Amino acid sequence: MWNSSILFDCYRFLVTKVIQEKTCIYFHVKPRRKTAVCANCNIRSKHSYGFHPKREIQNGTMLGKSCILVFRPRRFLCKLCKRIFVEDLGFIAKRQRVTPKHKKEVVLNLSDRSFLSGTRKYNVSYHTQRKWLKEIVSSSVFDFSKEEKEATPFVLGIDEVSFSGHKMLTTIGNITKHRLKGVMTSKNKTELKKLLRSLNPAVKSLISEVVIDMCDLYLFTVREVLPEASVVVDHFHVIQDANRRLDEERRLLQDIYKKTIKRYILTKNKEDLKYWQVLELENIMKHYPELKMYWETKETLRTMYKAKTKEEAEEKLRLIISTLTSTDDGELITWGRTLSRWKEYILNYFNNKSTNGYMEGMHNKMKLIKRISFGFKNKEVFIQKVMLSVLITTLLLQPLFT
Repeated sequence: MWNSSILFDCYRFLVTKVIQEKTCIYFHVKPRRKTAVCANCNIRSKHSYGFHPKREIQNGTMLGKSCILVFRPRRFLCKLCKRIFVEDLGFIAKRQRVTPKHKKEVVLNLSDRSFLSGTRKYNVSYHTQRKWLKEIVSSSVFDFSKEEKEATPFVLGIDEVSFSGHKMLTTIGNITKHRLKGVMTSKNKTELKKLLRSLNPAVKSLISEVVIDMCDLYLFTVREVLPEASVVVDHFHVIQDANRRLDEERRLLQDIYKKTIKRYILTKNKEDLKYWQVLELENIMKHYPELKMYWETKETLRTMYKAKTKEEAEEKLRLIISTLTSTDDGELITWGRTLSRWKEYILNYFNNKSTNGYMEGMHNKMKLIKRISFGFKNKEVFIQKVMLSVLITTLLLQPLFT
């Protein structure tokens, strides 16, 4: 007889016979205990009363073949309540034909493959895979129990990722511990407010900073629900906004002069330019002086973020704002007013140098998941697959600690 604890993640059975076929391996098993607990009166009985029909339970794969457990559940007579009952197997629910181990294996296959791959490999339908994925992942979405248990201050990151076209989803994570806590089904102020309000008061008190992009929706929500937390505008989005404005001006000049102006020369960091690119940049500035102020402002903002103190950065930002608002270009004036309005939150970066870099990395991972899965039509499925990619290490190591 074999010890089945390693093979099946279960200590209740002994293997009595193994039959290997072309696509399956059948493990005939029997329970170790000779008694069972009555579900009605919770008293253990040893009076056997026959067997139920044979059951075949799928338990993952082994050596590339389906592993199937074959056994006959026993029936017992309870002397106390005079009822006949079927023994409880413990690791599998009634009328289930697969074990949790099999479900986990099928779901883990989705971490880097599509649903179609799971159907071909395990002969499990798309809808069944979705159901199992939801069972395993749903409890971990927006679960802050670890933060509550650790009871240490952390930085909350709020950002957005594209689902399809202009449909944006809000992502929330613990930047300090590098944990993605969940993805919302939309970019909606009411939903975000509801989510943040649902947090445990103990968790809310631990949020020291909230890193966001220059979005009024996030700012007003955080200030209302988490008034004690410091709001920080991610410096990546400030530079991204500068590059966007520079590129809009470049495209406008292209349409006016009917000539191509190279984008990468303008958006590339000044110190990364090759010597011939520097010459080309000087030529662009000579022919299109309208771009000079945009490019110089972008580079000055980058220099500001290299300041050693908050006071030094504040002086540089004040100079940028005054320069922009004193021009006669409407777009530059608007840019200056935007920076002035967000000035406090931009400078909060220099308190602890908190950024949304981890969240941006997760967004790249989400884009990879979309490509692997050949796109998504259902937002909930996309969110569940994203959370699976975050939890995969925990799921793989779980049998070692249980």
